[in-house]
Amino acid sequence: MRKRTIFRSSRAVLLGGALVWLLGTPLAAQEPVQQQVPDVHVVTKGETLWGLAAFYFGDPLLWPEIYRLNTPVVEDPHWIFPGEELRMAGMPAVAPTPGADLPPGAEPPPQQAVAGEPQPGQVPQGEELPPPAPPPPPPSASGPTIFAYRPAAVSGFSGAEGYRAQAVSRHEFYSGGFLTEDQSLPWGTVSGAIERPAVRRIPASSSAGIFDKVAIVPPANGAYQVGDTLLFARLLRGVPGWGQVVYPTGVAVVSETAPEGAVGTVLFQFDRINNGHLALPIEPFADPGGVLPVPVQNGMMGSIIGTRLTNPVPGQLQIVFIDLGRSAGVVPGDVFTVLKYSAGETFSPKQIAEFRIVHVRDQSATGLIMNVMDIGLQAGSPVQLVKKMPS
Repeated sequence: MRKRTIFRSSRAVLLGGALVWLLGTPLAAQEPVQQQVPDVHVVTKGETLWGLAAFYFGDPLLWPEIYRLNTPVVEDPHWIFPGEELRMAGMPAVAPTPGADLPPGAEPPPQQAVAGEPQPGQVPQGEELPPPAPPPPPPSASGPTIFAYRPAAVSGFSGAEGYRAQAVSRHEFYSGGFLTEDQSLPWGTVSGAIERPAVRRIPASSSAGIFDKVAIVPPANGAYQVGDTLLFARLLRGVPGWGQVVYPTGVAVVSETAPEGAVGTVLFQFDRINNGHLALPIEPFADPGGVLPVPVQNGMMGSIIGTRLTNPVPGQLQIVFIDLGRSAGVVPGDVFTVLKYSAGETFSPKQIAEFRIVHVRDQSATGLIMNVMDIGLQAGSPVQLVKKMPS
């Protein structure tokens, strides 16, 4: 067997040496070309904040800065959608560090002076030396960074740290779920994905992701129109006296109609969407804008009906249901605290958790847990309103 080599002739070696001699520096030692950053980036399918930070700034860990600049557009940093315009102006400049790619202990090569350009420490002719930069603040006075989060104290809490109040987002409103309150809802049915998968699935069931198309069967004596927005969900379990727990899995818009059903395009996905899931006409979302809840004294009292998932220890970003709803004046954005009384104690209860209302029904409401200070949150735990959305 004839042995193969990389170069079939010594002329290739001579050519490579000539290139190095002509250029004056090896190709690997040249500085990397920085990607030009536009003022606005239009999102295309498949992009993420992590990928955009790596592409434009060379560091994927800078994605929180892009999110910070675009919070009016991006509701959830895990999801950005085609067509969204993300502002890039104002991001910190990222320049390669000289000698960052050298082996440990090696000295970076001296930089060559360029004729006509001032060198470090040299003042251009006709200009004055700028004043020296102020010294950095001591560690105790340093400002917050994108990796350090210090929650603001919540009014009404004694010694407990809470979270900074914020408005309810569209994503929270539709993904929180609710109790049916024993009402008969006009459920349709997801019958399956439209596109044929590239790989044949062995199970009989199929699933759909974001921007996929699904077939939907309307309820009896019902029909869908193009442009209708539907909430996909599955029913988890029954709660005595409160109906069933609705667990949302996504949102779709009807793009086509037919006598036997309709075709919907998935816009949001909260969980896997499978055939057999239910479809319900979506409730309109009233964007609160910049309105935030304000502290109240001696707010209304209620109790926890249960949690959406039967976890033994409920934690942050989990869902709870309470026995106060629209009829009691509860609206999305209201903040409640969960109380815990000691044995034989009827005054001065302990605050063990805090949640924000994200969805409201007539007699019940859905809360998103934002802060947990102690264990003990369970069905029957008393809750009290501590911050109210202005009416």
